[in-house]
Amino acid sequence: MKKILFLICILFCITVPAASGDVITAKFAAGPASLETPPQNASVYISEAKAAVAERNWTSALFITTRGIAWYPDNADILCLQGYSYRKMGQYEKSVEIVSKGILLDPKPVRYANRGYGYLALGNYPAALADAENGIALNTNYTTNYGVKALALNGMNRNNEALAAIDKALALVPENAHYWHVKGNLLAANGNCTGARETLEKSLAIDSDYNLPYPGFPSAREDLAELNTRCIAAATQAPVSPSPTKASNGGIAVVGCIVILLVAGTRK
Repeated sequence: MKKILFLICILFCITVPAASGDVITAKFAAGPASLETPPQNASVYISEAKAAVAERNWTSALFITTRGIAWYPDNADILCLQGYSYRKMGQYEKSVEIVSKGILLDPKPVRYANRGYGYLALGNYPAALADAENGIALNTNYTTNYGVKALALNGMNRNNEALAAIDKALALVPENAHYWHVKGNLLAANGNCTGARETLEKSLAIDSDYNLPYPGFPSAREDLAELNTRCIAAATQAPVSPSPTKASNGGIAVVGCIVILLVAGTRK
C-alpha cells in the first residue's frame, strides 16, 4: 500500500510541473505580440508621442504613434499625432490622409487646424480655409484656426480679411510669436514696410525659435531680412523723370503760343 501511494506521489510531482510548464510556455508564446493583450494602454502611446513632439523629435513621435495605431487603429488622438508628425517631416499628403481619419472618428478644433496646416503646405488654400471655418464653428476661442484662416486668405489674395482673422487670434492670445509673424507677412504683402517690420520684430522678441507649422515655412528672421531688402530697394529707387517725348511736345506748344501772340501784336 505504501509503495502504491509513493508511486502516485511521484507521478503527481512529474505531471504537475510539466502541465504548469506548458501553461507558462503558452503564456510566453502569446507574449506582447498577442493581439489579445496590448503591451500598454492607448494613453501611454499618446503621452509618449506628445513628449517626443515637445522635444521636436518627429522620428520618435512617428515611431511611437505607428506602434500605437497597430494596437488602436481607431484612436483619433494617436492618428492625429501621427499625422502631425508626418507634417513636421514634410510628408504633407500623408499627413492630410491620416488626420482626415481622425477627424471622421472624432472631429475637434485642434484636428481641423492640424489638417488645415497640411493643406496650406500643399497650397490648397480653399480646403485650408474650410477646415479653419469648421474649427472656429466648433470653438471660437481656439485661436490656431484663426492663424490657418489668415494664411489661407492670404494665399487667396484676400489680405484685408486675413488681417481681420489674425487680429482675432491676437486679441485672444497677444503674446503668440506665430500670430505676430503671420501679421507681419500680411502687412508686408500690403506694402506696409514700417508696420511689417515692427510686428516681425515683436514676433522675434517673443520667441525667435518658435515651432514653425511645416518645414517650408520661412522663419520670422528670414522674412524680416527679406522685408528689409525689399523695402530699402523700394525706398532708394530714383524718381521717374518726365518722358522726353512729352517734354519736347510741351516745348513745341509753348513756342507755338509765343509765335501766335507776336503775330497778333503786329497786326494791331
